[in-house]
Amino acid sequence: MIKRILSPFLLAFVLPLVAIYAWWGGFTEVTITKAQRGPYTYAYLEQAGDYSKLQTLELKADQALRAQGIIAGAPITVLLSNPDTVIVTERRGRVGFLVPLGTTVQAPLAMATIPARQVLSVTVQAGRGLAPGRAYAALDAYLQKQGRGILMPTVEHYAPAPTVYRMGVFTLEMGL
Repeated sequence: MIKRILSPFLLAFVLPLVAIYAWWGGFTEVTITKAQRGPYTYAYLEQAGDYSKLQTLELKADQALRAQGIIAGAPITVLLSNPDTVIVTERRGRVGFLVPLGTTVQAPLAMATIPARQVLSVTVQAGRGLAPGRAYAALDAYLQKQGRGILMPTVEHYAPAPTVYRMGVFTLEMGL
């Protein structure tokens, strides 16, 4: 009796949710390696507040670069505040795009350079909404085993997939 009731429910609701989660990269492997990364020169907009609103800020940064006639490179996000220790309204983050060294921008954009450095690089192939959570969770678990925590700032890159049938690659960098 229970099998007869559960089977349609599983087929209609649970199985599609699991399939979508898998397609978004929910079961893909997260890799953590030590690497040399940088330097990065980027034009950005800065925000204080909820990190979930940073994607909207990326669109504004792209529009500001286009308005100034600057060709944007890959997107970059720099999270300056640790969400575990800083309240939501005081979290600071920068969102922008890589630009060639020597580029000058006008307000509201600003410029910054991250020097070459040793990092823990966390990579996962997943949807843009799912990837950061998976990457930060894996990094936190990795560091907790060593009795450490995540050190800010962290740098995020998302390389979109070449086709709509695949997910992009998210890379999180934390300096050592």
